[in-house]
Amino acid sequence: MTARNIGCTARPRRSSIGNGHFFYRLQRKRGNRMGSDHRTTSLAVDGPRAAATDGEAKAIKSLLIRDIKDFDQSVPAVVRHDDGTIRPTYIGVWGQDRLIGAALIQPALCVAETLIYRTGTSGVHAAQIREAFAEHAAIIEGISIVRKHRREGFGSQIKAFCDSWAADHGAELILSIPTNEGARLLNEKAGYTVVPPDGYLTIKVFDAQGQPLHIPYADQRTQDRGTSMWAYKLVGQRTQHFKIGVLTAS
Repeated sequence: MTARNIGCTARPRRSSIGNGHFFYRLQRKRGNRMGSDHRTTSLAVDGPRAAATDGEAKAIKSLLIRDIKDFDQSVPAVVRHDDGTIRPTYIGVWGQDRLIGAALIQPALCVAETLIYRTGTSGVHAAQIREAFAEHAAIIEGISIVRKHRREGFGSQIKAFCDSWAADHGAELILSIPTNEGARLLNEKAGYTVVPPDGYLTIKVFDAQGQPLHIPYADQRTQDRGTSMWAYKLVGQRTQHFKIGVLTAS
């Protein structure tokens, strides 16, 4: 998860009104010369959910590009048919017909390619590693919340939706890359294991018979562009294709 994955700590009351729409009563304090009073504002919220149109996908992508340095702009802002598999999907939350928060989740194929290259794996085993990551590993590329709605719980809601969406689409492993303290806390709150900046994420990929497909592999995030950490979460009742761990200097 990126630095823009803001940890939102407020807990607004929620009641369902159907069709993925929720109604929040957000308590806000406003000071005046006579002291502070409490005013309640109402916000009808749509989502979190996957973008339903190409226009929504484009709006989500624009917010992610605006807020996230070095965001991967190569993923087209289009809505793909949901065939039950992990595919690049833009996630959004809307309030009063305006985009509040955004995320992108997709297969963790970039991790597969790095693992294949660094372990020197080729042939059938490399193809099996790609297949395992394409079908059973997702990565959350970024979460962004517009500034005026930060600390209202939307970051946690998007994170939870991404986790649920990934599990429903066959993921056994979800990866994320926190780049600051707020993002780290958000991941830990969501049940992720966060690898310290000086630690290594160890990954083992297995075939259908439980045989390893590569030599031991450990990856450490570089810190040359600022703090960057791996975070991971195993989902589902059974993790068949991956064994994940953390290796530290101590």
